Amino acid sequence: MNLPTMMVAAGVMLAGTFARAEETPESAFEKDRKAILAMAGDFQVSFHFHESVPLHTGYTLKDRPYDEEAFETVKVAEDSGKRIILQHLLQVEGEVVKHWAQIWTYEDRELLEFKGHRTWAARTLGAEEVKGAWTQRVTEVTDEPRYEGLGRWIHRDGSSEWSSPANRPLPRREYTKRDDYDLLLVTNRHTVTADAWYHEQDNVKQVDRDGASYPLCREVGFNTYKRVKDHDFAAANDYWNRTNAFWKQVRETWDASFAGSDKVSLRDKVDDQSFSKVLGGLVGRVKKGEAVKPEEIQTALKPYLILPAKG
Repeated sequence: MNLPTMMVAAGVMLAGTFARAEETPESAFEKDRKAILAMAGDFQVSFHFHESVPLHTGYTLKDRPYDEEAFETVKVAEDSGKRIILQHLLQVEGEVVKHWAQIWTYEDRELLEFKGHRTWAARTLGAEEVKGAWTQRVTEVTDEPRYEGLGRWIHRDGSSEWSSPANRPLPRREYTKRDDYDLLLVTNRHTVTADAWYHEQDNVKQVDRDGASYPLCREVGFNTYKRVKDHDFAAANDYWNRTNAFWKQVRETWDASFAGSDKVSLRDKVDDQSFSKVLGGLVGRVKKGEAVKPEEIQTALKPYLILPAKG
């Protein structure tokens, strides 16, 4: 290599070094936040799931995929910098359904892992393990936990991507229709672009009962959130304006209930009533303009919790 060529090569190497040096933790953090907050807004949503590979002898794949479309608005319920909560609200023909929520936490040291059979356990993570990473905890319509994963955002020209493995309960589309498996082993991937974001899932339907544990089949999930400007979300916006303070109290009640325990289990029903039904009664009061005290939420939740002492 002659001297001019060597000088050019050295210059390219130095430029690359300086470019990486300019990518400070602060700027990476702000890019992460921008990607998370870009998942808020108004969307037309498509949900698609299909079983792809049988993994257990004798199991036959379901031949009909699950396909649904809806309109959904995603609200920034909280943003304190290193903690962002996004609340999904489905709107179907004027009816509003409080859907799932995403709780993003930067360099979170405690991961809540689903263990199957309505039980979750906390796992403490090391400082190096979480450096520059975000946990995403997904919660149910009642704000009870579903699953949580840890991953780092990757930013490219025109897109941002986050992925993580997690164990999760049966999805709502199946848990009232099937009882032949117990949990999903999932790899989640969120990809955010300028006008949409995408949630890909690589799922394994896992059996875990009677001393046996084995995979039933593999499933592919692909959900698309495309931004819309001309859809009327008045009903969803009105619902959120009336109830968001109440749901903040519900989240705080869940958080307070978990404090002091490293494991939690939930009962499906108490006195033949689900927690969803009991909470629905409180939401109905809030929508009418009545005040619901935090103590009432605590009293409603307590019978459904099984909390062994921490340690």
